[in-house]
Amino acid sequence: MFWAEMVSGQDISFSQFYTNPLYLNPAFSGSVGVPRFALQYRNQWSGFDNAFTTYSAAYDMPVKKLQGGIGLNIFNDTQGNKLLNSLQVNFSYAVFIQLSENYSIHGGLQVGYKQNSLNTSELVFSDNLDQNYGNHGTSQELANLTDPNYGFIDFSTGFLIYSKRVFYGVAVHHLTEPHQSFYSGQDDGSKLPRKYTAHFGARLPVYLHGHIRKKFDISPQLIVQQQGTFQQLNYGLFATKRGLTAGTWFRQNFGLRYDAVIFLVGFMKKNWQFMYSYDFTVSGLRGDSGGTSEISLSFLLKKIDKKQNFPFYNHYEEEFGVD
Repeated sequence: MFWAEMVSGQDISFSQFYTNPLYLNPAFSGSVGVPRFALQYRNQWSGFDNAFTTYSAAYDMPVKKLQGGIGLNIFNDTQGNKLLNSLQVNFSYAVFIQLSENYSIHGGLQVGYKQNSLNTSELVFSDNLDQNYGNHGTSQELANLTDPNYGFIDFSTGFLIYSKRVFYGVAVHHLTEPHQSFYSGQDDGSKLPRKYTAHFGARLPVYLHGHIRKKFDISPQLIVQQQGTFQQLNYGLFATKRGLTAGTWFRQNFGLRYDAVIFLVGFMKKNWQFMYSYDFTVSGLRGDSGGTSEISLSFLLKKIDKKQNFPFYNHYEEEFGVD
């Protein structure tokens, strides 16, 4: 009896979208007005023994002579206990335009190089398995696997509009829909579909006893993504007070099928911040997946200008006074 089925998947999806915003939208390059360095680690479905493990490092800074900002984002993703490895390096540039006294727009362009590597030593075929001793020889199937380490150029673009309190943007990744295949010259059915992202957020102050003393900030956020047949909707909010952050998100598809509830806690102090999030799986995988953990650490390499307001980046404040 023979059986075959086509399977597919989507890009890496971080739960802490705005910790590494260059991955979400290249228009965020240089967006906080000072050099920024960010690290991120994600262990998805820990119950499945290194099913998906992702590391990310990003750096961006404003450049006055370019009237914008530049960024570098490097991430490495391993799947199936390091059977498949994906390494990507992205360079981005964003131009800044002041639309009005209250609104600014950033337009970004990103070019990257991605390499996929298949660890063929971990593959087992019927012709290299000794039925008596279980020893592995060299499979003849590997002779047809002509390109186990292949790479390609990738392009993305996006824009960001923001004011003192709100921000929203759109990004399109994989503009040219590059082909990817482990078999040289056989690109049929291996097209990487474009990924479309729309995001919205705000940072709103909450006052008690009139507009005299601000107690904390709340930040509602919404992210919608589609890539091929895959759809994802993320929404929720978090609150920040005296450097402490906590919040909850929900992730589902457009058909109202829930995937996970995301809990986030964090702390910021002056020019650095630390965040931890846990994805509690509520789909059919909840009994076996073990959930997903994500850790991020980011640094501002210069003191941020307090006169500037970036609703997509939390400022640390020692005291809350008149705002």
